[in-house]
Order: sequence, then structure tokens, then C-alpha cells
Amino acid sequence: MSIEAVDVIAAPAAAIVALDPVRSRMLAELRQPRSAAELARTLDLPRQRVHYHVRQLEAQGLVTGAGERRWGGLTERLLVATAEAYLVSPEVLGTAAARPSPGERPDRLSAAYLVAVAGRVVQEVGALLRRSRETGRPAETFTLDAEITFRSPAARADFARDLAEAVTEVIARHHVEGPGGRRHRLVVGAYPMPPHTPADDGQDREQSHD
Repeated sequence: MSIEAVDVIAAPAAAIVALDPVRSRMLAELRQPRSAAELARTLDLPRQRVHYHVRQLEAQGLVTGAGERRWGGLTERLLVATAEAYLVSPEVLGTAAARPSPGERPDRLSAAYLVAVAGRVVQEVGALLRRSRETGRPAETFTLDAEITFRSPAARADFARDLAEAVTEVIARHHVEGPGGRRHRLVVGAYPMPPHTPADDGQDREQSHD
């Protein structure tokens, strides 16, 4: 059975179910098929309570059946999460969700603006993932994730200027006006990494789906 790497939760009811501490632990345990009895032993919970939570997860499409197996003369139903990991889309909050303000000149040095743009990325790419699963066509995305260390704030400012100029030049070279093309959104952001962030292997990570 194919399990998605990431699923973006867009429905408020599904978000409420997934964010429950017990159910979120179940989703983590169900990255591999397990029975309700196994979940009860692993989480040290009564089986009746496990069955209740499993029904809630299944009702929201977060858990599904994964076949059966014989165990001790009994037939157990196996369960599995529909994804290895989940992310809640800002659209769950409705009009309270952070979003870039339309029609205003953005403050590109504002952390709040970066958060709003990142939230919009989650919402739009989440919708793209859902359409991809419905149609069977791959999502057309590209990701470049890199780390850089600056010697000083001035060096960071120089980098930001150079990057903006380079990106603007590349956009001008590839952008086309008029009908017939497909619009894409390009987002470039930079921020100081939080303390104690695990280090990567020193290689840029690039993902591409066409």
C-alpha cells in the first residue's frame, strides 16, 4: 500500500482530530501497519479507548485499513496512517490565518511577512498535492534548500542585494506574457537558523518534480 510522504491537513475537523495528543502519537506509531491491540500495548491504553480514537482518525481519512493477519487463532485488522507526516494548513484558521496583504508594498525585512508567505506556500502547495492525488499527475514543484554563514550583517545585506538582482534577472529571462503559459509562484526567503538546529551534511538539498 502506498503511503504519502507528507499530507497537508486543510479541513478544520481533521486538524482537531490530528492535534489531539493521543491521536498524534497514534499517527506516529501507524507509519507502519499495526493492529489496535498493538497500539494499546505500545501506548499503554485500554483497547476500547484505542478503538474510539482509531474511528475518529479513520473518519477524517488520516488512517485506513491495511489488511488482516492471523494472530493466536484470531484475525486482527491492521491499520496504517495515510502519510508518514502531517502538516496543518493555515487555512484551517479561516479568516484568522496569516496571509500576505494584497495591494501593499511588502516589507521584505519583516519576519511577519516571511511567516505569512510561508503559510501561503503551505496552503497552495497542499492544494496542489490534493489535485495531484486526484488526477494522478505529478505536482510541478522545485525546491532548493541551502545553508549559508555570513561574517557580518553587512555581508548578509550584500548577499540579499546580489540574490535579488540575480533572481530578478533570471525571472526577466524566462517570464512570458500572454495566454498559453502556466503561472508559477517563486518564493525566496532567508532567516537565522534557530539554536540547536541539527546540522546537514554540508550538501544543498534539491527536490524537483515535473
